[in-house]
Amino acid sequence: MRTDITDAPNENAQRCEYFTPQLTFLDKHYNTATDFFHSIFSLLKEGGYVEDSFLDAILVREKKYPTGLPTLPVAIALPHTDPQHVIRPFISVTRLLQPVAWQEMGNDDNTLNVQFIVLLGFVDHSSHLAVLQQLMDCLADEEFVQTLYETEDVNTFFYTLTSRLQLDKDL
Repeated sequence: MRTDITDAPNENAQRCEYFTPQLTFLDKHYNTATDFFHSIFSLLKEGGYVEDSFLDAILVREKKYPTGLPTLPVAIALPHTDPQHVIRPFISVTRLLQPVAWQEMGNDDNTLNVQFIVLLGFVDHSSHLAVLQQLMDCLADEEFVQTLYETEDVNTFFYTLTSRLQLDKDL
């Protein structure tokens, strides 16, 4: 029997409280990372997730500390900024229709073509560490990323991702 996300025990549900279907996007198109940030900022601001300062802060931070990861089967970006620019914690996941050029984390000379953007918005530095570690473990799993890449609808994508985070917590 499949357990709905809302039926999960509190400890597990806490792992997924950062995710919402409203901030999960499939097959979006952006010409550049900057285009993505401008677009997502409007949605986040309207939803009460971020301060007015968020857009400038994320652009500056990404330029200074790029967040592209050369994961397989597709590259993923994990942009984030400082907590003072976030009102409510969130993780927004966007799967791109066409890859976007993104600087690699720790290697400014290398540009990756990212297919997923996992935008992190946390209100403090410590509360999200367990979630971030589990998320990184999921994104390092080629088979799991391939499943997300091939999933066709938002609800299935969202359930697949959040269920995996809950299952990992139980191990």
